[in-house]
Amino acid sequence: MSQIKNVNQIVATGSVDGVLTTAALLRLIGETNVGVEFTQAFEVVKLDPIKWEPNRNVAFVDLAVNNQDHAMTAAFVAKIRDAGHKIVAVIDEHSREDWFEILGKFDGLIVEPVSQAFGDIKSSGALMKSRLGDLLDAHGVELVDSAEAGDRMNFATHFGAIANQAVKSNIGDNTRRVHLAYHLAFNREPDEKIQSWVAEYNEILKNHKAILAAKMDLGDGIVRVDATGQSVDVTSLMAGLYKSGAVVVVLIGEAFNKAEGRKTVQASFGTSDKNLDLLTCVKEASIPMIGGFAQKVNVALEQESSATEVIRKLLKS
Repeated sequence: MSQIKNVNQIVATGSVDGVLTTAALLRLIGETNVGVEFTQAFEVVKLDPIKWEPNRNVAFVDLAVNNQDHAMTAAFVAKIRDAGHKIVAVIDEHSREDWFEILGKFDGLIVEPVSQAFGDIKSSGALMKSRLGDLLDAHGVELVDSAEAGDRMNFATHFGAIANQAVKSNIGDNTRRVHLAYHLAFNREPDEKIQSWVAEYNEILKNHKAILAAKMDLGDGIVRVDATGQSVDVTSLMAGLYKSGAVVVVLIGEAFNKAEGRKTVQASFGTSDKNLDLLTCVKEASIPMIGGFAQKVNVALEQESSATEVIRKLLKS
């Protein structure tokens, strides 16, 4: 397992689990010249392994196979190998079976992927602790434990709070994640740059208070809030509304409209109830949709009233 210290290129997802497990891995490696790139399973096509330093030993952290397009992940792996690099660890808990399909074998992997559906390991942090825990010091253990908590949406840990707040104020900026992973690998407290990002997040929380103060109860468990023109942490805002009793939340705000190639103001219907299929409900009513999935569907503002009423009927059924 000491071979893990030979890793010199990390590709990770940008979740709190991914950031903090990457930090723990960097601490274990003990070097500051490790290449780190953050991405998502559906965005690996944007990475170019040819631009990495030559002959990299690559570790994937919390990176799943793209479950909508296995070929994309397969092409990414092929690009890594064709560029002369070697994949030496897959610290991912999503689907061992999918990774076996892509890699062909696990021979030579320092850490092999697992399937969270068939075991007790539910995060990359937990997987790293399980396989490499004997090599971690107290700081490293705290990082992977915080990563595990973050994967369960618990950001109350010391490291989890820092990572979550620093990222959420500009969620699309992966350079923040790289800085966070490196800094937290070797430091317990945030530096001035991270503190400024956390301060930005605190401003977002102030927005939440104003938005929640103006929320509208539409009845039947439906709550409407308007975040147009305001920076918000959608995950946190929605979670708070669900916790307060909302079954379906109608969030008004700007979101990217692929058909128009720009952001538009939309009505986003969301629920935390996995038994409610909002997308099918709206689709079967022939209401035009901008996008979504089972528990979340976006429509144009002029379709908000119609969508609200068909979802109301679903809740009453």
